[in-house]
Amino acid sequence: MIRIKKRSLIPLISLHRLVLLVLLCLTFSAFSQTHTIKTIVYNTLVLNSSKLLMKNAHLGIKVTIYKGDEKGPVVYAETLKGQTNNKGNLAIDIGVGYVVFGKYSNVDITGGPYTIKLEMDPHGGTNYTLHITRPFVNQAKGVSSPFKFSIGSKVIVKRFIGELYGGGIIFHLTKDSLGNEHGLIASLHDVSTSAKWGLSGIDFYGFKNATDGKDNFKAMLNAGAEAGSAAFVVSKYQHDGFKDWYLPALKELLMLYHVKEVVDKVLDTDKNEKTKGLERKHYWSSTGYSASTSWFFSFYNGGATNYGKNYVFNVRAIRAF
Repeated sequence: MIRIKKRSLIPLISLHRLVLLVLLCLTFSAFSQTHTIKTIVYNTLVLNSSKLLMKNAHLGIKVTIYKGDEKGPVVYAETLKGQTNNKGNLAIDIGVGYVVFGKYSNVDITGGPYTIKLEMDPHGGTNYTLHITRPFVNQAKGVSSPFKFSIGSKVIVKRFIGELYGGGIIFHLTKDSLGNEHGLIASLHDVSTSAKWGLSGIDFYGFKNATDGKDNFKAMLNAGAEAGSAAFVVSKYQHDGFKDWYLPALKELLMLYHVKEVVDKVLDTDKNEKTKGLERKHYWSSTGYSASTSWFFSFYNGGATNYGKNYVFNVRAIRAF
């Protein structure tokens, strides 16, 4: 049995407490971290492929803004969700979705000319089968337009560690090169307290990633994770409509351990019996080691050990945003 020494996994206790103190300060100061941005408010009727109004439809949407016409360069693109009303009208704020290209602040919404293209999935996903392409005319400049564009504003709230968000609680945050926030969310309780890792006798490189549990998780399911196993119970878990949970990799559990005191304080003091902090027990990671053993992380002492796949430990699900 190979063990990772505790010192190699986590900082010294004094440093660990300093990190937690800083995180707590950031957490309680984050409530006022908001900013307002000007958005392009886009109203349009949405028709399906049969040219019938789509009423009360939940749509997955990709917005692309071109300089000039549709043959011009793409200056910005984002994805978001939208819903039509009972008359088939869709109203969305462009500029606050998930950025896939460019920077919204670089779009001069008082200038142009621009062309805005909407690609829509009528089932709320990313299989875009409906398209609307229209020139953007800024009504703020007094130009009349047959299409309903206007300039609006929206308050953006910055996320923080310990925030109840996205079906769980945020435990890790980062920013990409465009300045967009991304992070990791833990489930509000353990999805199992007695799950085996499973897949005994199977040694596969695809589930040995120590950093990103998504790939491990998919590989475990593809390899035939048994009913009651860690990956299986996570695959059946959903909360607040979110179904993209996965079994965390070893280092993702380490990140969760670093902010355990913040997470526990929120979940154990919210007067909700269904939410629970992390137990001082062993938790399975999705990081495999061999045909007979896989890695667990101890929330008792911050250590990690590879152990027999048929032993039963706790399981906490996570998801990314």
